[in-house]
Amino acid sequence: MKGKWIYFTVASLMGILTSLLNGMIFLALIFLILFLYKKKNFTKRQLVTISMIFIVFFIRTELKEKSNHSDIPYNKTNFFISLQENIKVDGDKFTATAKEINYKEKLIVTYKIKTENEKKLIEKSFKTGMACKLTGSLEEPFTATNINAFNYKEYLHRNQTFWILKAEQVQPSNCIPQKKTPLSLIRTIRENGIEYVKNHFPKETAPLAIALLFGDRNFIEEDVINAYQKLGIVHLLAISGLHVGMLAGLIYFIGIRAGVTREKMTSALLMFLPFYAIITGASPSVIRAVFMMMIFLALQKWGKRLSLVTADVLGIVFIIYTFFSPYIIYNVGFQLSFGVSLSLILSAPIILKRFSHPISILFATSLICQLAATPIMFYYFYEVSLISVLANILFVPLFSMLILPAVFIIFLLHLLFQGHIQLPVTILNVIIFWMDQIAGRFAQIPFAMITLGRPPTVVLILYLICLLCYFSLWEKVKGIRKMLKLQGIPLILLFIHGSSLFLSPYGEITFIDVGQGDSIFIKLPHGKGNYLIDTGGTLLFNNEDWQIRRSQYDVGKDVVVPFLKSKGITTIDKLILTHGDADHIGGAAEVLQEIKVKEMILPISENLSELEKNLLQTANKKKIPFRFTMAGDGWKAGGIIFQVLSPQDKTEKDRNNGSVVLNAKIGGLTWLFTGDLEESGEEKLINRYQNLKIDVLKVGHHGSKSSTSPAFLDRISPKLAVVSAGKNNRYGHPNKEVLKNLSERNINVLRTDQHGGITYYFKGNHGTFSVMVP
Repeated sequence: MKGKWIYFTVASLMGILTSLLNGMIFLALIFLILFLYKKKNFTKRQLVTISMIFIVFFIRTELKEKSNHSDIPYNKTNFFISLQENIKVDGDKFTATAKEINYKEKLIVTYKIKTENEKKLIEKSFKTGMACKLTGSLEEPFTATNINAFNYKEYLHRNQTFWILKAEQVQPSNCIPQKKTPLSLIRTIRENGIEYVKNHFPKETAPLAIALLFGDRNFIEEDVINAYQKLGIVHLLAISGLHVGMLAGLIYFIGIRAGVTREKMTSALLMFLPFYAIITGASPSVIRAVFMMMIFLALQKWGKRLSLVTADVLGIVFIIYTFFSPYIIYNVGFQLSFGVSLSLILSAPIILKRFSHPISILFATSLICQLAATPIMFYYFYEVSLISVLANILFVPLFSMLILPAVFIIFLLHLLFQGHIQLPVTILNVIIFWMDQIAGRFAQIPFAMITLGRPPTVVLILYLICLLCYFSLWEKVKGIRKMLKLQGIPLILLFIHGSSLFLSPYGEITFIDVGQGDSIFIKLPHGKGNYLIDTGGTLLFNNEDWQIRRSQYDVGKDVVVPFLKSKGITTIDKLILTHGDADHIGGAAEVLQEIKVKEMILPISENLSELEKNLLQTANKKKIPFRFTMAGDGWKAGGIIFQVLSPQDKTEKDRNNGSVVLNAKIGGLTWLFTGDLEESGEEKLINRYQNLKIDVLKVGHHGSKSSTSPAFLDRISPKLAVVSAGKNNRYGHPNKEVLKNLSERNINVLRTDQHGGITYYFKGNHGTFSVMVP
């Protein structure tokens, strides 16, 4: 069986995918069996074993799917819960993962804290394992409403969680401690450890120490994480096989030096490692590393006659892990951990044979890791680091030989000597500070990242096939020249992926769901132009310091920029800001920060808002050209003429009626994009352009009562109206009277609050509409 467990692993994966995705995957099993029989000389018994593994995993996943539903009535209001993990207070928001005791079902509990004193009481009182009586209402998690967006509902479903409990009140007096189970005890130790580091380590050191000791990155500043992501070394901030191996080695070494026998130290590690997996958050990378280490230790202790290679051990861990958690295959951390580990295991003998210098070994290892991770990174994050290999050569030795051991040792010394070790803590603090500074500077290198978007299915399959060919040739190719030529394979892949954006004959117009606001993306075929009309925005309220959350929601950062990057968009030819309201341009600052903007267009006005003034300052700093537009302006691109119909002059005092109004014929339809134009602005428009007829109207001001007058609709005669409004918004948009006016004229209506993102895909003069939520 030596070296054959990898094929059993493939069979188990096929069984899961056949259940979750498509029954046609079963055909791949037949090809696998034929391949193994003809090419790998598998015995009939081994082929039967593969078939049985497929069937077992198929049935296991089917049963999991059938049982994966909620039994809690949606109208239930009284709950008896047990706080399980992830108990967090962020600003005025309390969240926790809990279990409804009567139904034995997981819930996400959320609560908006009302006062600063209540916040202090909650932070002090709520701990893992407490049982609490709560009243509140159940809400379904939000689903993805934009293309390629994160689907929170699906994510929770795969974690056997179906409801968000919005608590009306959270009172410690309604909670009692429960009898500690081994699991809850370990989780409590983890919570106490995190609190200890927060309270006793310097604020610059504590976030990284918590990440490396307990696997919680939530305390690291977002800018630092972004810098590490751009360098392709964010894995260093998560606990992985490196951490597990170093800690196990350190404990083993100390035990042996203290006179403990090897056999007893092996037994001690077998007992310690499961504890360590839980105390560090039990992420897929930790579970993989811990289980592999335990199997190696068990083989050393009891199974010396068994002949297994490292790939076999990885396969065994995969099979055990996915049997108990079939949905884990969708977890990006799981995919990266097992995918990169397999690539390294298969490549390690060749690397060690061909390279002797530590730097060359590290370079080759980093290159293999980067290539193995590339399709996964593009699929989930839409971009990869171009300087990852070099950054790993610099930072991996620093982390593995200095930072990681220092954090472990200083934490233990801190516990033993009650904090009287200021000098090593101060030195570590200085090192971490400068390390973060260096990472931040490197991350600012132009073209540090390459953004190509989520690859189409065909390109994704091509990635997998070509990478398999690459690793196969890596084993056979000898000599530096041939090795350099081999690097042409990933370069060609990147070229094919990137060129698909510019060679595509299809264009699109997407009304991005930004909640209560507007943002419209226009992409012309063959890369002839990318335009963004408004960016959405979040209305900010004056909060007290205690209410401010560490991670504030920003439409630009959290919705618009990820949408653009998922499409492979790194350049916007024109950013058209229709007017200065926050719900239209509040997200523009993040767009300017993350996306190259060639030109920014604003309405001509004598009264600029503060947001507009700030954006103009940002444009000046970034040397982005900008201009103020009015009726009569326009441009031509890709054979399409864009005309500005409003504002007619700079004297318009009402900001909404001073909106930039655009008219264009795209994909065989005539479009009118109206910003927040209201009735008086509509009247001026149809008086000036009396022959204006359109097919698609972007309804002004989110469908408010003051817009979309009957006279306006009668004059322009649209066939379809699109309303951009937030779900259950406080303004009641779109107004019932506006919807009635549209209905009476047989004008079809699409709404972002009901349909999510709305896209018109076109080729030439023909196209089709598509919505995210049917």
